[in-house]
Amino acid sequence: PGADTIAFDIPGVGPYTIQPTSALPTITDPVIIDGYTQPGAQPNTNPMTQGSNAVLMIELNGGIASVGSGVNGLHITAGNSTVRGLVINFFAPRGILLETNGGNVIEGNFIGTDVTGTVNRRNGDGIIIVGAPNNTIGGLTPGARNVISGNNREGINIFFANQNVVQGNFIGID
Repeated sequence: PGADTIAFDIPGVGPYTIQPTSALPTITDPVIIDGYTQPGAQPNTNPMTQGSNAVLMIELNGGIASVGSGVNGLHITAGNSTVRGLVINFFAPRGILLETNGGNVIEGNFIGTDVTGTVNRRNGDGIIIVGAPNNTIGGLTPGARNVISGNNREGINIFFANQNVVQGNFIGID
């Protein structure tokens, strides 16, 4: 019980792809998943007008065969969780599903692209929020901005959830 942190320190030269062979378990206890802990990773420092220069080293890849298979990348029901510095691609129906409990922060990720943030690696939907209030997607600082692009349907969709903040992201860009 209580908040946990998932940090990365994979030896060798990245980026690194994590491709689960089955659906990941639903996150039911608060967690910080921090891809920026991987050596070589760095958050975006560019202003909004220059695009993202983030270097992301951890890719969570559902595998091209999983698109349409009903497997979410991350499914968070715990609330008060943070996901940062990850590339999340090739999951369907969703890259990230926030459900039930809120207060989550999703920042500095590439959702629906490759590790460069420039090549389409679609999820079904990028980020879906269902009934979870008070989440923050992105932010006003350069390092908080997500790149959410290349997904088959919605980049971000919010259902039955109040007081969510979506700001500072690059959404649906070429």
